[in-house]
Amino acid sequence: MDMQYTTLGRTGLKVSVAGLGCGGFSKLGLGKGKSEAEAITLVRKALDLGINLLDTASVYGTEAAVGKGIKGYSRDKVVISTKAKPSNATKMMPVADVIGSLD
Repeated sequence: MDMQYTTLGRTGLKVSVAGLGCGGFSKLGLGKGKSEAEAITLVRKALDLGINLLDTASVYGTEAAVGKGIKGYSRDKVVISTKAKPSNATKMMPVADVIGSLD
């Protein structure tokens, strides 16, 4: 069966209806004792299967593996969804810092 795609909201981006979540308990396997090389292989396998939507965040600790996993793939064909925590326990982060963390 071929991967199906849909438009992501009003962005105009075509994304796979199945995405790869890079967090949760598994964290691409890193949370279960797998190596970074295995996490990179998982990202590449997902891309090879037609999944082009990757969901990550800095708190997951998987951004390096995602970056290495997408290396060599056309960057305009991969959609990365990320998140940032705009505050800590005591204060809000400056807007520039939030934007920088997302970049």
